[in-house]
Amino acid sequence: MKNRWLLFFIHITLVAGLICFLILFYFEIQNILLTYSIIIMSIILLISKLLYWFSIRKAQSRVNEFNKQNIFLQRLTICVFTYISPVYCIIQEPFLIVNRYISIVTFLIVTLLAIIGIFIERRLFIKESQQTVYESNA
Repeated sequence: MKNRWLLFFIHITLVAGLICFLILFYFEIQNILLTYSIIIMSIILLISKLLYWFSIRKAQSRVNEFNKQNIFLQRLTICVFTYISPVYCIIQEPFLIVNRYISIVTFLIVTLLAIIGIFIERRLFIKESQQTVYESNA
């Protein structure tokens, strides 16, 4: 449970970093430390999330096939929205030949997708917790 609070704190820090990055990008201020910290936090959170899902894989062996596909799709959405798209957007931005306004809108969309991904993850975690409690009582 202590790790859950630590991961929650890192998620909040990631979202705050993305928002700060968006604001600084709007004012054309480059902060290399913030950029690298967002990338490192995303990698750490992605690896910890994959390890967590691997560790609970045995507990979910009783789930039917439709729910397995639904859970896999939600997990893929979480990974892409929250961890992969912000890092990809930050890394690729210097190499893109687009208008500054388009880059700002893209970063805004990526930040909103990261927040949506965190909410999807929270909903999935609650659903998995209820399922585990239900299976242990049965």
